[in-house]
Amino acid sequence: MSDLIISVAFLAFALFLVAGKYRKYAAIAGWSCIVLNLISELPAFFEEANFFYPTLALLSLPFLGITVRHLWREDPVALRLSTTAAVSTLIFVPFAVVPALRDGLITGVVNLAFSLITTLGHRPVMTAWDVMAENGFYNQIILGCTGILAIAFMLGVVSGVQGTSARQRGVAVLLIVPTLFILNLLRVSVVFIAVSDQWFTGFPDPTGTGSPDFFWAHNVIAEGLAVIFLLLFLAGLCRVLPGLWNYARDVVNLYYEAITGFVRRVVRQ
Repeated sequence: MSDLIISVAFLAFALFLVAGKYRKYAAIAGWSCIVLNLISELPAFFEEANFFYPTLALLSLPFLGITVRHLWREDPVALRLSTTAAVSTLIFVPFAVVPALRDGLITGVVNLAFSLITTLGHRPVMTAWDVMAENGFYNQIILGCTGILAIAFMLGVVSGVQGTSARQRGVAVLLIVPTLFILNLLRVSVVFIAVSDQWFTGFPDPTGTGSPDFFWAHNVIAEGLAVIFLLLFLAGLCRVLPGLWNYARDVVNLYYEAITGFVRRVVRQ
């Protein structure tokens, strides 16, 4: 079902970029598919004891309501944000639904991560084309481990910044793609080492599996640091794309004003 939803999102956002006066309808459809896909993945997230994406799914519902309301009014900030979502979706979805692209990217990440882990003094073994193992820990590398989602998101952000030259956009792309790809390789490698070496064995085990290492290494520390780094990276990109700060401010103000306006109306009642 997920492939179907994101494929519809792909078509909707592709239409948004060329639909002219009807683009708000396509954007609404695209955003709705993104939120629906996130919610449809909740059982898998809960099974993995992942709290980050379920939190995003919960927050996505009011976010969608605010976004749809402003898109219906053809608010320029909501339309620019939809351009970011459209470009991100058009980059990411082919890797999600085309086996050759997905498997090729995963294979590259697996091979590079295997080499890096070996260089760091460990002795992993390949038990399948996408599975590394050491000390009884078997780690399957999936699309979410490749960094493509973060890269697609950041490239989408660049597309939403107004008043930038082709040179500025080119520099931003050259900064984003290799930086995020390399840092993701480090993330995958360090998480593998942390779990295989049982760095967090003495920590509480909210998963109930008797092995809290993956939960703390991946779900808490790696994902938490990834969010912090992306925010810092966005701040750094403001030096390359001066308009990025204004874009971020406009987006924050749009949702802040919508939320505070709703709270004021509730309080008055």
